Amino acid sequence: MRGVMWVGVGAALALAGCSDDAVQPSEGVLFTVEVSGETFQTRVFDTDVIDAMDARLTAGTSGVVLGGLAAGDGGFNAPWGWHWSPTTVEVADAAIELCDGRPSMVEADLTYWIDTVGAFCPWGATVVGRDPAMAGS
Repeated sequence: MRGVMWVGVGAALALAGCSDDAVQPSEGVLFTVEVSGETFQTRVFDTDVIDAMDARLTAGTSGVVLGGLAAGDGGFNAPWGWHWSPTTVEVADAAIELCDGRPSMVEADLTYWIDTVGAFCPWGATVVGRDPAMAGS
């Protein structure tokens, strides 16, 4: 069963960067995401994902947003010691429970989240902001 979960996460992350039609703005777009009262920032390059994030922002709806984890703040996710790799960010309808959580949970056990889980996919994520300085799309 656990292997099936990994296949689901791996497939979702692989698909996040696989749109042949997507144009990637060189600067990307910076979004703020809220999960259970905690916020973090992510940079997104894929225009399809940017459009999906904008739709979530406009509608104010919550749902799954996911990405592959990397160490460090990536230059945009301070004060957290992790970030989503920008080319892996995806808006999804569902995700496995293993990668659901809060930003502080990832921070509290970075080695486990990065090396074992590999992704962070909070189910109740709300896109709450878009950096106007990075409106490259």
